Amino acid sequence: MEKLVAIIDDMPEYGRRLAMYLNAGRTFPYRAVVFSAPKEAESYINNNGVYAVLASETMEKEVLDVVVGTSVKLFWLSEKSDLHREEVLYRYCSVKETERRLMKQETKKHTPVIGFYSPAGGYAMERLSREIAEKIGKEKGGKVLYLPVFPFGIYGREQENGLSEILYYFRQHEEQGTCPETYLRCGEYADVPGPVRWYVDLDGVTKNDVKELLNRGRWNTEYQAFFLAVGQFDKAGRLLLNCCDTILVPVWENEEGKKIQEEFRRQLKESGETKIYSGIAEFAIGGGTVFDMEEAVLCGAKKGGEALAGDSGRDT
Repeated sequence: MEKLVAIIDDMPEYGRRLAMYLNAGRTFPYRAVVFSAPKEAESYINNNGVYAVLASETMEKEVLDVVVGTSVKLFWLSEKSDLHREEVLYRYCSVKETERRLMKQETKKHTPVIGFYSPAGGYAMERLSREIAEKIGKEKGGKVLYLPVFPFGIYGREQENGLSEILYYFRQHEEQGTCPETYLRCGEYADVPGPVRWYVDLDGVTKNDVKELLNRGRWNTEYQAFFLAVGQFDKAGRLLLNCCDTILVPVWENEEGKKIQEEFRRQLKESGETKIYSGIAEFAIGGGTVFDMEEAVLCGAKKGGEALAGDSGRDT
């Protein structure tokens, strides 16, 4: 499938000329297309049809809304020629330089993002998700960063600082490569912050917050994966799950559990949450509210391990 380079600019004439010059290059392997607004490119981005986005700095908020959580390369078109940053492209540099920057191999390794959500709820889901994260880290010979996004989390509640403080830290600091290490409880196979202290901290989560949480340059440890354990399918929950490569979903092996899962799938399709729907990796647990925790952890970790290995682990 032909990949696009999306040009989203508030200077349409410049965008059209740049697209024309790029498309005239015989060695340029992509097709440059001009979009008047980020929303016009959203469906192409969500369907993995866009290789890179070149966007005006003035449209940052709108562009981030459609790009965050995807694998698309993002460049900001700037009027300043002295900004030597990897993600900034001088607006009036040569077409050859633009091609070089676009085709330069990405040196940043993608850290897989594993999500977890239980449509049927359950008091033991926080524990289950945490043990799955630890099991994945152990089996992969590294560590997982487990982020408990439960409005009323239990584990680590006795710890004063946690995810609330991390979110606040990232909103107040702009420098890269720093990490609020004091907010993490470090384990052998997973690092875990305390849960959010107030529900409003989740209610106000933005795409930029998620981008910072999943920015591997923000953390000093080389994590095998980020693990987002989501407690509610509200606005913040949907935002977080949309940024996951794979979403582990436990399904109770009884009639009621299967009905709940079918209803969840139906709601996803009808609400247009196709990315979440296509990312679901189901695994069976027990027959009721009491289930074999060890067996459930093994099943969930297997699905997550398949995602890390490059196999999505998703159900067809």
